[in-house]
Amino acid sequence: MTRFVVVTGTDTNVGKTFIARALARALVRAGTRVVAIKPFESGASGDPDASLLADATGQAEPRTAIVSLRDPLAPAMAADREGVTLDLSAVKLRILELARGAEVALVEGAGGVLSPLTWDADITTLAHQLDAAVLLVASDRLGTLSATHCAVQTLLDTWLVPAAIVLSAPAEADLSTGLNADALRRRLSAFGTIAQRIAEVPRGSIDSVADALAPVMAWLVDARS
Repeated sequence: MTRFVVVTGTDTNVGKTFIARALARALVRAGTRVVAIKPFESGASGDPDASLLADATGQAEPRTAIVSLRDPLAPAMAADREGVTLDLSAVKLRILELARGAEVALVEGAGGVLSPLTWDADITTLAHQLDAAVLLVASDRLGTLSATHCAVQTLLDTWLVPAAIVLSAPAEADLSTGLNADALRRRLSAFGTIAQRIAEVPRGSIDSVADALAPVMAWLVDARS
């Protein structure tokens, strides 16, 4: 059976796609049959995220998002502006089709945990429908203590336990960078193993970051065993 991993974030622009790409590369290097899927993508410019994910795994398809929207807005908002009706059930079925034959399917969300994919669904909805493990990505910068705590609490309130939290190095470090992981371990200590499954990854190439994700791979496997 395919194991699904949903990659979500505390916000937009926190490094979800980069971490998903690095995790995909790490899985491929470990000999895992992996497919990376972007269900919704809004306002893509340059290389779309779905294409970058495909490059990380070497997959022939998908190389585009299941739903591509023009404006850089939450999918539900972007769809309204284009007059597009979004069907999450159809998206889920397409994900299952694309994942057929893979040992692991990485599914990267859009925006933060509660960013509306449709007006009555977000990435937590899709995670439940896929029975997926959840990887939460945050930026290692000022403000992440509150944002990460809020995201973890939201996941727990929707009966999802994050399998791991990854702090992605920001483009510009601030005084909190490098201190946030230990601070989160203290702040989230009441949540048991969640507080011990926090990884910091440096800036660098996809391959170098893939090396830093070794413990995250183990936590994800443990979460679905």
